[in-house]
Amino acid sequence: MPLEGRRFPSVAGVALSGERVRFPEDLLGAPALLLCAYRRGTQADIDRWAAFAARELPGLAVFELPIIPALIWRPLQGLIDGGMRGGVPRPQWSHVVTLYDEGAKARGFIGDGGGNRAQVVLLDAAGVVVFHDSSGFGESGAGRLAAALAAPADER
Repeated sequence: MPLEGRRFPSVAGVALSGERVRFPEDLLGAPALLLCAYRRGTQADIDRWAAFAARELPGLAVFELPIIPALIWRPLQGLIDGGMRGGVPRPQWSHVVTLYDEGAKARGFIGDGGGNRAQVVLLDAAGVVVFHDSSGFGESGAGRLAAALAAPADER
């Protein structure tokens, strides 16, 4: 079932900066791009999407969401987040939000195409999905993302 037109489920996580963030509620009022990853190897794809957004879609709020729903990793949350802090510049910490407890809910909604590709989700100002891509960064997907962001709300 396509995600476009569906409201993103209410899920919460903790940013690397220590702030608790609830999606989509804390983002309402402006579009936001969620770069979701289930595997460590997805980071290169996330970096390509984030670089495109920074270069071509300035002002768009971009969040990286590592989604780690498996209970086995919960005791290691501090270690995992500490390792991520070591690889993410401090100014970006508030935009990297790991979903542990509610990660399964997000993953169930978004789906998982497998492989080391990001699940890219653009939310409109009301928290509704207006773009979803799971094929990995490329010119076609980047163009569709830009077009989705530029389209008037009544045309989505």
